[in-house]
Amino acid sequence: MAVASHSGSVFRKLFYVLLCIGAAGLCWWVSARNTEKPIAQNVPSQPRMAQVFGGMIPLSPTQLATAPEVDGFQWPCGGPTGSMIYDAQPFGSMNHKRHGRHTGKDLNGIGGQNTDLGEPVCAAGRGLVVYSGCPSPEWGNVVVLAHRIPGEKQLVQTLYAHLDTREVQTGRLVGRGQRIGSIGSANGRYLAHLHFEAIRSRCTEAGMRGYHPNGTMNRMNPTELLKLYPAPPFPDPYTEVRRIRIRETSLQNPNTPSGVPHQQGIIPVTPQQFLTP
Repeated sequence: MAVASHSGSVFRKLFYVLLCIGAAGLCWWVSARNTEKPIAQNVPSQPRMAQVFGGMIPLSPTQLATAPEVDGFQWPCGGPTGSMIYDAQPFGSMNHKRHGRHTGKDLNGIGGQNTDLGEPVCAAGRGLVVYSGCPSPEWGNVVVLAHRIPGEKQLVQTLYAHLDTREVQTGRLVGRGQRIGSIGSANGRYLAHLHFEAIRSRCTEAGMRGYHPNGTMNRMNPTELLKLYPAPPFPDPYTEVRRIRIRETSLQNPNTPSGVPHQQGIIPVTPQQFLTP
């Protein structure tokens, strides 16, 4: 009986030892996982834009939903009809030095050289600013607008590159003809001009190549875009109404907490107010 009791005691001790080893191993495994992948509470709460490849960033559901419908497109510089500009490098032209076809248009002032440096760049159509930044030194300052085409599900984006200044921020709604920046040279890399693109995509592509060896990819000829959807012969009503100033301090915004008035002289408007039923 003593032998059996001693044997049982040994087995119990061995069991507890193995149990302790297993618990220690489990704790180490959990700790290792938490070190490699921080738990959700340690991840910043602000939304993070996931890059796909080559600088492409998918538009968010909010951006897709709020991109306004255009009433037409106009030239972004040199006046609405482009009377004071010329195309220094046409869309789709082959550039052997850069090993590809041009994915946009290089719009220069008729004076040539740097005579158009600092001249206004305006939104070609009513749109939502989905990118405003500097993707690379070669691109310089870039603004991208997203537009909804009447009767189409696919969005069209317009890209304005090599800007001297950017005067709009991501998330802003702008009217056709509204100033969004000024013509630049990508900090002196080129003679002053506007690189202008029209893109059919659900991603912002501000950092993609301006010359592509496989053709013009998902780019449209901006001239064809303006021919398909010409701007009416009057300013965008959205832009014009924003210029109206009134003195009415009692005006309330239904989307803000009760008792918070609009800033004096501001009328709340959205592009959707001016769409044709």
